Amino acid sequence: MIQCGRFALSRLKNVTMRLFLRPALVLAGAMIGTPLAASSPVTLICPENPVPAMARLCAALEAGLRDRGYRPQAGGGAPLRLIVEADSPGPGVLNARLIVEQDGSRQVGEQGQITVIDRDSIPFAQIEQFAGTLLQRAIGP
Repeated sequence: MIQCGRFALSRLKNVTMRLFLRPALVLAGAMIGTPLAASSPVTLICPENPVPAMARLCAALEAGLRDRGYRPQAGGGAPLRLIVEADSPGPGVLNARLIVEQDGSRQVGEQGQITVIDRDSIPFAQIEQFAGTLLQRAIGP
């Protein structure tokens, strides 16, 4: 009987601890993979003298950051820096990746590419989708 009582007390303690820890675990799980909380300042560094497709990509990245609650800042003082590496070998091709620098670490994202063959240039809607994909892979939703 005493063991049953201890078991019941132990089980009650475990349930109580799980109820108290669950919100903390959910919060910790939500933060895994997220460099900073939304509304944090971020520096977006784009290539100098970009061709039109790269300039539109940088504009779409900035808009995507704002939509996610980040505050893009000029200069390099923000704790989170996103560096855009992009090239456009032709008007219908755009290659790009994001490099994330934060807390002394540097993560190079995988390169993506947009190619169109039925138009003279890449439509802005496709560049916006591409920017969203790059941001999601770099900093999450």
